[in-house]
Amino acid sequence: MKLKALLVGLSLAAGFVSISSAQVTMRNSISIAEDSHQGIGLVTFAREVEKRTNGRYKIQNFYSGSLGGERESIEAVQLGTQELTLTSTGPVPNFVPEAKILDIPFLFRDKAHAHAVLDGPIGQEMLKQFEPKGFKALAWAENGVRHMTNSKRSVQNPDDLKGLKMRTMENPIHIAAYKTFG
Repeated sequence: MKLKALLVGLSLAAGFVSISSAQVTMRNSISIAEDSHQGIGLVTFAREVEKRTNGRYKIQNFYSGSLGGERESIEAVQLGTQELTLTSTGPVPNFVPEAKILDIPFLFRDKAHAHAVLDGPIGQEMLKQFEPKGFKALAWAENGVRHMTNSKRSVQNPDDLKGLKMRTMENPIHIAAYKTFG
């Protein structure tokens, strides 16, 4: 009888332990490959989250758009069918119009300027703009700097762009800017 009570007690205690330490798995998506700079960053992020929460939270990363493109991933996060995504700013203004300003080509002088703005008070204030739209933006990530490249000639000044066909993201600000460039 005492053994049965002990087993029932241990079973109940085990149930409480498993409830209080249940692992939560969150899905995170990115449109580029695991071996990209951002993919490697996601691996580190997932490892650190699991370590710093003592295994309470685990992040399962999905790469190369396997859960959908950037827009679909943002929609999934907004709807609650996916927990996290790392995306370019390209589709973000469709959800958070205030983010449009970040798509102005050559907005920042250089990487240091971009980091100073986005990691400082302006960037932190911009992250708050996501919350009323149903998102919690954690941080800004670097996706490199913009370069004007083509297969015809070197681009050193705006006149060098005349007559070139340039490829850009499907983003109204980018398209308008590139049309203006020539």
